[in-house]
Amino acid sequence: MVAPELLSPSPSTSVADAAFPRHPATARDYDEDDAAQGAPLLEALLADTARPSRLGLPAGAAPVFKVAGVVTLLAIVLAIAGAQLGMPAPWVRFFDNMHWSVADVAAAWLCWIGVRDARQKGLHAEVAARRWFALGFSSYAIGQAFWDLQIFLAWQPFPAPSDPFYMMMAPCCAMGMMGYLRGRVSESQRLAAMLDTLSLAIAVVALALVVYLPERGNMSPVQLGAMVTYPTLLLAGACVGVMLIALLRVTRAWPIWVLTAMLAAHGGLWMEWNALILKHALKDGGVVNACFSVCTLLGGLAVTRWRVETAVNPRIDRFYEGALRVLPLIVVVGVTFAVTLQDTVAHLSPSARFTCDAAAVIVIVLAAVRQTLQLRDRDQLIDAQSLLRDREDELSELNQHLEHRVSERTREAELRNAELSTALQQLSMAQHELVRAEKLAGLGSLVKGVAAEISAALANADMVAMTLPGQVEALGRLQSGDASVDERRRSQVSGYVDALNEGHKQLGLSIDQAQHVIAVFQQIAVDQTSDHRRSFDLLATVREMVDLTRLAHRHDPIEIIVTGETELMMDSYPGSIGQVLNQLIENAIVHGFARTGEGTISVRVWPSGHDAVRITVHDNGVGIAPEDLPQVFAPFFTTRLAQGGSGLGLTISRNMVNGILGGRIELVSPPGAGTTVTMTLPRLAPRSHG
Repeated sequence: MVAPELLSPSPSTSVADAAFPRHPATARDYDEDDAAQGAPLLEALLADTARPSRLGLPAGAAPVFKVAGVVTLLAIVLAIAGAQLGMPAPWVRFFDNMHWSVADVAAAWLCWIGVRDARQKGLHAEVAARRWFALGFSSYAIGQAFWDLQIFLAWQPFPAPSDPFYMMMAPCCAMGMMGYLRGRVSESQRLAAMLDTLSLAIAVVALALVVYLPERGNMSPVQLGAMVTYPTLLLAGACVGVMLIALLRVTRAWPIWVLTAMLAAHGGLWMEWNALILKHALKDGGVVNACFSVCTLLGGLAVTRWRVETAVNPRIDRFYEGALRVLPLIVVVGVTFAVTLQDTVAHLSPSARFTCDAAAVIVIVLAAVRQTLQLRDRDQLIDAQSLLRDREDELSELNQHLEHRVSERTREAELRNAELSTALQQLSMAQHELVRAEKLAGLGSLVKGVAAEISAALANADMVAMTLPGQVEALGRLQSGDASVDERRRSQVSGYVDALNEGHKQLGLSIDQAQHVIAVFQQIAVDQTSDHRRSFDLLATVREMVDLTRLAHRHDPIEIIVTGETELMMDSYPGSIGQVLNQLIENAIVHGFARTGEGTISVRVWPSGHDAVRITVHDNGVGIAPEDLPQVFAPFFTTRLAQGGSGLGLTISRNMVNGILGGRIELVSPPGAGTTVTMTLPRLAPRSHG
């Protein structure tokens, strides 16, 4: 931040102190070490040109500013000293032009460095504003070059070629600042700012004419207009800066404050300069001449660091808003006071009085127009607030209606959720019943085979039981006969004994076979109905399951072949594997061999990697139609619905493989090649289903 004395130096502050103030303790744009030390900015400039960041300047700005500052200060000191110490006038004028030229060129160069810095940082808004400022300061430097040429040639017409270039600085700065307002404030606010600037410009014109007209002598209107244009444009540019500060609520962005103060100071300096010229009292090497260079350098420094920072502070916002509202009243009071005051000035010419009165009328009209704009904005704001209240009322009604509807829908949703929960429970129970029924249906075919096997064993036992009594009775008769039994009878006895032994053997085999079948059936029944997990040999379990299935179809021309590797140990659910295997074999028999009634089913077991096994069931039946393949695992899909098929067998099988067994199942049926179903199962079933 720039110290307060930089904007309004105290009477005891020297020109050098005003140009190069000390760092405040709370400086934001300088290094912390400089702020802590409180080193003068001039010392920082002279200390190290390789560290432009010590000044808060872009790279390349510090050397230029250092040289320009030193040369300008020396020129100012020499010029003032020459004027006060009685140096020859040509030398004093030379030093005046020297510090003006150096200061103007240095300020313009600083502005272009600021443009480059903003472009490199991607600050697009700052690039546009700084470019306008750089154009203005460059035009001012060009004007100074023309002035130097005029002095060198001893040719001093008025208006001079340098005047248009001098005058362009203020409009360019105003354009750069007005660009910030575009898109950041409303059009009515921008128009109000332009009206305020125009009012101030007219007031400045009136003031300048009142000051200059009594002293104009034989000066032409063109010359008088040129004199008035200088302070008017500069003070109007300062007014734009003030409006920018107020509209954007600028607080601690010191560059805009410094640039605005520079424009205002330049306007005052030019008004004083022209007044001294009219009074023939202008001297070379004066304080006014020195202040031109100081203000220009400060303006270039402000442009180099230009960046508008706004603040969201209710207190500051209220202050600026109040100032903007009171501004038209202040202008009207000021011009009214000026009109009243002119009557007390005896030597004021009629033309000056007319100018003052006309300016007062114009300013009052502009203030009325501005007030009308504010009233229109207020009316629009009132309309917007009224519309907002109406919308809020409508929104409140809609919210109440929505809350009522939400409450009703919530109650309906709760009832539906309760119904869905009940239906879900019923569906879950039905699913369990279907699975249980499917399991029992799978056991039904096994029961048929087991019953046939037991019936055969019992028939053999019954036959032996019917034969044994006759043999025993015959043997008894032989034993009750004479002791002198001939050789023929001995042969009969031996035959009876052999028959008894054979019958006993057949009876034992039948009983053992029945017991084995019953034991296997019991194990399979327990596995398939209880989802019991255990360790088992896969190939042995598959063979036991297939053996029972063969019993169920012992009279059908169906051949079931089991192949595979032994010692494929698994920790899984053999009942689920058996149920799926039984379902696949039954499907092959029922659907694959429905036309011919005969065929071959191959069951193969082999390892798949280190942690999995594969079971394939292949039949050489008719296969599955291509249009039915995508639906074979769909619930209730069956081609035998009229013959009692449920359509759930393969669905339950897939759910078992994907779920409790933790594997996957695939089915392919190439045309004319039967059907192949492949199960890939982990050797260790997932524990979550255990």
